[in-house]
Amino acid sequence: MRNFLFIFCLIFCWACNNDVTSIGQDLINDESYVELVQYNIENSATIKIDSFPTSTGKTGSSLTNLIVGAFHDPITGLTTAQPYFSLVPTGGSTINIIHNLDSITFNLQYNGQIWGDTNQVQTFRLYQLSRLPILDPLNDLLYNTTHTPYNPTPLGTYQILAKTQNLNKFCMRLDDEVGKELFEKVKFGNEIVTNAHYFVQYFKGITLVPDENNSCIFGFSSATDSVSIQLHFHDAENQLSYKFTPSVAYSEYTYENIHNDAAGTPYDVLTEQTQSLSFYNVKVPNARYGQVVTQGLSGYAIKMRLPIAPAGDKYKTIVKAEIVLRPQQGSYNEIKLSEVLYLYQSNSQNDLVSTINKADGSVITGSLVREENKPEEERYVINITDYYNSLCQDANADGKNYVIVSVPADLMSSNFNRLTVDRIPVLNIYYARYE
Repeated sequence: MRNFLFIFCLIFCWACNNDVTSIGQDLINDESYVELVQYNIENSATIKIDSFPTSTGKTGSSLTNLIVGAFHDPITGLTTAQPYFSLVPTGGSTINIIHNLDSITFNLQYNGQIWGDTNQVQTFRLYQLSRLPILDPLNDLLYNTTHTPYNPTPLGTYQILAKTQNLNKFCMRLDDEVGKELFEKVKFGNEIVTNAHYFVQYFKGITLVPDENNSCIFGFSSATDSVSIQLHFHDAENQLSYKFTPSVAYSEYTYENIHNDAAGTPYDVLTEQTQSLSFYNVKVPNARYGQVVTQGLSGYAIKMRLPIAPAGDKYKTIVKAEIVLRPQQGSYNEIKLSEVLYLYQSNSQNDLVSTINKADGSVITGSLVREENKPEEERYVINITDYYNSLCQDANADGKNYVIVSVPADLMSSNFNRLTVDRIPVLNIYYARYE
């Protein structure tokens, strides 16, 4: 059920319907009319989403980018990302009897995203799947927890220093025997390579596996012209090639297997999504009083139970409500801050029920506010005015005030950005005063 609810929130957005109209910003800026009351959100904790979709299903679309690598950091532990994808023959130069095979390679196109230590050599191995991934029968999706078996002998091994100029030339030489087998099938027009469906059933697909001692995670494009297995061959005068690339027709088999091992960190106690680790129970170096965290790939999110503030009497009205989160200063610099945060409705079981929307139907988000020359004043501000007014007017508000702040759920599998908070989150309530 939790997975279903999570997928539901990715596909459908529902609005919190209410009749509240917020008073304009000009009133907010006039301190003679507005009273600010601040509430510490004492019931703040970190949760860990146990599974989330990392594929597009049978939608006719494909993932734009994939992630691969392994990285260990002192906040969230070891995170590994392992992409899977199927390939189909897409052609190139015609192969006939006069041609001779030179080599077979796996190539990918780096997309510029990278997190971690790039000064160490990274090791990758490419494996051929022993069967196709098995789609979830309810929704045709694959998840970060989906494991698809592969042959134990790698097609190839590659080591690279993860600098941009090197990643832009990512080219792994593969086993010549595999190359010869494919080369002969193309040369003689075997139906396995003349029919994409037959080829997918025959070759199954591949997975790129990072060594667990790697020190960074990076992204690459999954477009048909960006990932390929290539046969390199020649005739008397020319160097030629023939490609096998991803296909939108079989994009449902493209997904990420992502795993986070939090051993050695406070978060290793989060073994089920129903569990929460309170802000005040996280004792780590450099954290002032405690800590909460949300991060892509690893599934961490910030769960809060909002205080229910008095709605005010006829002379006092809530005109603005906002959640404020302050990034921990000096947190691990090799992990970027999340560019945007989403607000989700939750419950006591820590499910992501849905996004929370503004009155106009748009999703409530939080963005980073920077203060020039004052890094300690950096903060994420999430305006929840309409939602909060509606909540406070609900007779059952105390059971409906669970929210989750997270990196966007639809980006959970495509970036490693993080927000670490070491000051208790705050709820700011602005009241208008009338004479």
